[in-house]
Amino acid sequence: MREILGRRRRERTALMSAVLTCARWRWPVVPGVGYDRWSGVCRCGATDCRVPGAHPGEPPLLAATCDERMARWWWQQSPDASVILATGGRVAALSVPSEAGARSLDQLARLGVRTGPVVAAPGRYAFLVEPYELGELGDLLDRYGLDRYGTVPSTLRFHGDGGYLALPPSRVQGGQLRWARPPAPSGDPTAGGPWLPAVADLVRTLVDTCQHAEPRA
Repeated sequence: MREILGRRRRERTALMSAVLTCARWRWPVVPGVGYDRWSGVCRCGATDCRVPGAHPGEPPLLAATCDERMARWWWQQSPDASVILATGGRVAALSVPSEAGARSLDQLARLGVRTGPVVAAPGRYAFLVEPYELGELGDLLDRYGLDRYGTVPSTLRFHGDGGYLALPPSRVQGGQLRWARPPAPSGDPTAGGPWLPAVADLVRTLVDTCQHAEPRA
């Protein structure tokens, strides 16, 4: 029992540390609904929840904050809540299946392309990028998806304006989130948060690896 309580205290401390770090980076966060590891279901109560433990609860996503005092109070009230990043304003993301994500990291390294933070979740990798406009993303997908393959991979997901993403060390169905590539300093003292690549730097590789990983009809 003492070991279990000690592990829970460490996990709660790590969650609070992550929340306060996001606040310092000006990344807006909100508590997630949470995941009950004992029952194996999302605390939202939906038996068909698509992202158990990895979506906003109460307060809603629109209330996401960068205010350290507010964030601290939220996680004091719900110390086991997952850390949910509101995407689009300060940071965005593209996510792919784990196999495509691992291949993408290898391919980008061979090409000498720098990646920003990468979240490893059960079954998926999320590549954090600078915020992007939908028109910009659409042009890139046309060029690297439709023009080359005739389609955009269905497994490539977009976390832009109005979206969200669970961050480490949140616990979700399948296990605990971790950093496959941890956030690195931007080098710009005025930037506030970690360095992020432009979406254009990563899209072609992500489309290619998803395309090659998807089963053929």
